[in-house]
Amino acid sequence: MYGPLNGVRAALVTLAVIAALFAVVLGHWVVTLVLLIGVALHGLGWLYLAQQAKIESTDR
Repeated sequence: MYGPLNGVRAALVTLAVIAALFAVVLGHWVVTLVLLIGVALHGLGWLYLAQQAKIESTDR
């Protein structure tokens, strides 16, 4: 359903979260905000695509 790139995507999102944590420790609040917004939007997009896949699988 998600293909072979799902593991790569998960690794990149995980690294973005780790980078955001490092940015917090270093006091780079704008960087933290940008990273967390990106991760949140990515998560919402993933949820949308997962829901679309469920709808398509029940249509068949």
